[in-house]
Amino acid sequence: MRRTFLRLLTTVALAVATVGVGSTAVIAPAQAAYGAVKWPATGVITSKVNDRCPGYDNHDGYDIAGNYRSVVSAAYSGSVSFIGTDPGGYGKYVIISHVNGWSTLYAHMDGYVSRMRVGEYFNRGDGIGYMGYTGGVSPPGIGGTHLHFEMLRYNSPQVWNSAGTCGQSVTRNTSIPFDFVGLN
Repeated sequence: MRRTFLRLLTTVALAVATVGVGSTAVIAPAQAAYGAVKWPATGVITSKVNDRCPGYDNHDGYDIAGNYRSVVSAAYSGSVSFIGTDPGGYGKYVIISHVNGWSTLYAHMDGYVSRMRVGEYFNRGDGIGYMGYTGGVSPPGIGGTHLHFEMLRYNSPQVWNSAGTCGQSVTRNTSIPFDFVGLN
């Protein structure tokens, strides 16, 4: 009897510690606030995830064609986890890590802001660098100026094609019309 009472008391104590006394809170999975993630650049969508508008598949992000050296901003707040160069692919690129396994990748950049370093924290909307045409860009040169932008979850590219259409103009720091669950 005493052992049963202690188990019951422990269960109640854990429930109170988790939810709080007098709380009516319901524990639910994290939900995204619609539009919490912002477009990182101003330009025109020329490719989407696995959709080259029109063209071939096997593409992990959105391409936004824009003006050479126009500002690229952090789409969501987080810390820089990687800065690299891939001459035949992404060119100059950076990855920013966010909460709940999310990260964003920004590629073909011409350069970065002066405070860019691994571990540096950027708020959503802060400038992180400049649009360019580094790496395996087609067509090469200023005519190929664009930002390649990926949304990654646990390092895997995510499909979010309903957020924009081929040929659509987007504006830096405006909401992406999509719910990225876990980002709010």
